[in-house]
Amino acid sequence: MADGIPQWAVAPGHQQQQQHPRYPPQQQAGHPPSAAAQPSQMPPQQSPASGGGSNIPLPPASVPKTNKFNRIAQMEDKVLMTRTRDEETEDGRLCNKEAMTKIRDAWVYKRVRSRAKEFTDYKQALCFVGTWNVNAKGKEESLDDWICADWGQNGQYAPDIVAVGFQEIVDLNAVNVAVDNKTQQRSLFWVERLNSTLNSESRTKNDPQKRGYVLMMQRSMVGLLICVFVKAPHQRRVKAVAADSVGVGVMGMMGNKGGVAIRMQFYDSTLCFVCSHLAAHRENVVGRNADFVNVLSKASFDVGEDCVREVIRNGSLSQWASGSGSLGIADHDIVFWLGDLNYRIDESMHVEMVLSLSEKGALEKLRPLDQLNIERSEGRVFEGFEEGVLNFIPTYKYQPGTDVFEQRPEKKLRAPAWCDRILWLAQEPALVQQLTYQRSERPNCSDHKPVYSTLRFAVKDVIAPRREAVYQELFGVLQRYENRSLPSISLDRNNIDFGMVRYGQSVTLPLHISNTGSTCAQYRFIPKLDEVRKSNSVSLQL
Repeated sequence: MADGIPQWAVAPGHQQQQQHPRYPPQQQAGHPPSAAAQPSQMPPQQSPASGGGSNIPLPPASVPKTNKFNRIAQMEDKVLMTRTRDEETEDGRLCNKEAMTKIRDAWVYKRVRSRAKEFTDYKQALCFVGTWNVNAKGKEESLDDWICADWGQNGQYAPDIVAVGFQEIVDLNAVNVAVDNKTQQRSLFWVERLNSTLNSESRTKNDPQKRGYVLMMQRSMVGLLICVFVKAPHQRRVKAVAADSVGVGVMGMMGNKGGVAIRMQFYDSTLCFVCSHLAAHRENVVGRNADFVNVLSKASFDVGEDCVREVIRNGSLSQWASGSGSLGIADHDIVFWLGDLNYRIDESMHVEMVLSLSEKGALEKLRPLDQLNIERSEGRVFEGFEEGVLNFIPTYKYQPGTDVFEQRPEKKLRAPAWCDRILWLAQEPALVQQLTYQRSERPNCSDHKPVYSTLRFAVKDVIAPRREAVYQELFGVLQRYENRSLPSISLDRNNIDFGMVRYGQSVTLPLHISNTGSTCAQYRFIPKLDEVRKSNSVSLQL
């Protein structure tokens, strides 16, 4: 197996491409998967001897998508700011070494990023993302219909990464929000439920080393929990795993609302998973938008300067992060955002009409009034993120344990809504493709239905010798340019001999100075070092 790369999303012993009923045929070779395309089939299956997944070519123009949350695009266009003072050179000019270094690094980085395909292999991987507001319930109900919905009959489409987020794992009462005393216990319960589902004997086929899943990290905050698992063969290629949590609830800081996030380097791709629970109530759209911005801007992962430098060297992060050991959510190749985002159907439609249309499955009349779609189209939230079409019935609000919308007389009547969502943000949008986006009917103990999505994306595998060759070539070009940019002058004579000069006699001789370089040259006459009295110096420019 070349370079020890594990097989990608392939069942052992599987030789021929199989058709999954959910997915149409794979796109033709030579064309990267398009995020704008309709849901498509899982990656073509390969022989286990092939040594890894098939390569995906980069699109012709590999340019990060420009939006205000894309820090790479932001920082490349930003005015250069320096922290050190200017220094005066011998010829009287002012220069700033920090600025010169940053300009130099910017030139190198921009070209490294444009040539990343020369030192990067791209392999297909599958990521399952699931979200569920459990409404503080915790029955021993099977999770298979939700977590394993896209695996195929024999597990041939088992994902390489499984990221699952929960909301309201505890009741969001004042005691739990203030003390947070039950969160750890309930987190352990759900982590164990996920682990037993992913690593059951029927799933691993008694071969956990190849088919099993390993928990890379879990993070919780009051009612929020996010867990990220990877297939066991990939574990050794996962590093720089970090997590953070941001509370935006009561007083703008408590954990009844907010987000928990996990980031990691998977092979040489940087991935970030964010699970959030945003402000409630149908009319509070502005509050939800503000919660999103707060989570996005405040979450920070302390991964260390070495990790940041490596990401920059691989062409994945703006060089302006140099000197920092932390990363934000948007500083990743792909961000997956999931959770109970709480966006509702716009108030212009009465609750009774929303209920009627939801029960009839008339989604084409509801989608245009979805608050999240409206806010995204106006650029007020989740700018640059993508989401699949809502082809499933709203996931809230149900009578727990049933598939019936909550309409009991003793309960407050609420309009059904697509509260539970999954979106993604990619620096290279063409290399991510959503295959499924659905809700699950089971488990159904909550007033929310679980939602899941399987996405195929291209994973970077940087070949270090090729990368270093690109760097050496660029540094050579830069050095030649800098050498040509050095000022160069010539004198028509190296010594000036005035001959015998008497006291009080004025003697002049011509001295021709020529600029023989390709850039502006400055010069000046200065006194000799052993002269006691300072004389006037003349500074001229050629």
